[in-house]
Amino acid sequence: MEKVALIRESVKTNKGKRTVIESEFAAGASIPLHYHRKFDKTFEVLEGEIRIWNGNEELVLKAGESATVKKDMVHTYQIGNSKVILKTTLEPGSLCFENAIKVMQGIHKDGEKGDLNTIENNNMVYMAIISKLTDSNFMGEAGATLETFLLSEEGKQVMYVQNELLEKYGEI
Repeated sequence: MEKVALIRESVKTNKGKRTVIESEFAAGASIPLHYHRKFDKTFEVLEGEIRIWNGNEELVLKAGESATVKKDMVHTYQIGNSKVILKTTLEPGSLCFENAIKVMQGIHKDGEKGDLNTIENNNMVYMAIISKLTDSNFMGEAGATLETFLLSEEGKQVMYVQNELLEKYGEI
């Protein structure tokens, strides 16, 4: 099980320049193909190894190495055979992304809704909320599944639940 990410530097302390997050991912963890419209994302490996597909480029990063994914660049990643600790820097910073981390921390602390540190969670409402707050625009099957869900009756509760979670754990 992954540990919930920690905010190491907030937009509230640097006039919006960056958000710095530290995350631990279990061996084999991955995320569907996606892109971000609002920020560049730099991955710095603190421990372990990660494989990143950045557009047409495939990179393998080990401890001490980093790579930047520019906004609007389609990317994904796969964790290797052992856990990885990543420092991720978003530039410019994102209060919404920070709120997603706070929501995940709060839910984890309260023991609700299972593990939300990975988008592969089966709860579509929470997947939709976290993807929206993190500006994660999914491609392929994951994107189609999320889009179909958001058009459904159950999908209509996303904004209501998101506002509840932000009131409880984040900032509106």
